[in-house]
Amino acid sequence: MIRPDRVGLLSGAAANEEQMLKPDDVLNALAQLPASAWPYGRAVAILVDEQKASSEQDKVALRRNRGIVEGDLQGAHVAIRWIPTS
Repeated sequence: MIRPDRVGLLSGAAANEEQMLKPDDVLNALAQLPASAWPYGRAVAILVDEQKASSEQDKVALRRNRGIVEGDLQGAHVAIRWIPTS
């Protein structure tokens, strides 16, 4: 989940632990996951935390973090499925 200040990484079948990362650290953290964490190959699902009450500053930070993560993942040929917030 991409947030204005960090990126939360959920991994594993239970996905009950969230590791908080800087956007620049996401690719390295994904590379450290075991092969069993990649049942669909090099693919991730990403949710952007776009709360309606977000300030303009938060919206800018979200776009920046999304761009960093998206660029890094595309460069590593990892498929991204963007999940809209409700």
